[in-house]
Amino acid sequence: MPYPRKRVWIMGGIILVACVVLAGAGVSYTSGTEFCLSCHEMRVYQDELKLSSHAKDAQGKEISCSQCHIPSGNLARMLGAKAWLGLKDLWMHNIDGGTDLDRAAMQPVARRFTDDANCRACHQDLSKNAKNDGPVSKEGKLAHDNYEGKNGQARSGCVGCHQNLAHLPVFDERIPHNRKFAQKLKESRS
Repeated sequence: MPYPRKRVWIMGGIILVACVVLAGAGVSYTSGTEFCLSCHEMRVYQDELKLSSHAKDAQGKEISCSQCHIPSGNLARMLGAKAWLGLKDLWMHNIDGGTDLDRAAMQPVARRFTDDANCRACHQDLSKNAKNDGPVSKEGKLAHDNYEGKNGQARSGCVGCHQNLAHLPVFDERIPHNRKFAQKLKESRS
């Protein structure tokens, strides 16, 4: 009798391995920028990103959607974020029609899924400016010291202060520190 039982375990193992491989391939495929841009309503984000200071990383490679928007380092958090964001995007695309997106309402949710570890993957030394060619401003140093717990404890992550670095909705173009980015976008639209 042990022979059929062994066969069941072998088949179960094969099915388990196949499921893990397929799940991994699915996560990899749905984390790619091409997949994100397969919905027409996401193309505006790509257009904005191309004109932003975050269009390319330090090595000159294009930044992908998942580098910022999918939490890294924690498998459970990554899968939870992918599930939530995927269901939300499917709903918006198929049920809401995916046309006139309410970006003001979307910003807090999008920021919640922009993990500090993703920012810190490129911006490790918080005492230097974004171009790494000098120190941050006095205000930046105070904020970063607070973030690192050197002079208190920060209540927000990176995107709490650093907003609209890669995407700039029209309603935020009026904010003074967005002026250069807004001008690039206006020129590209005309």
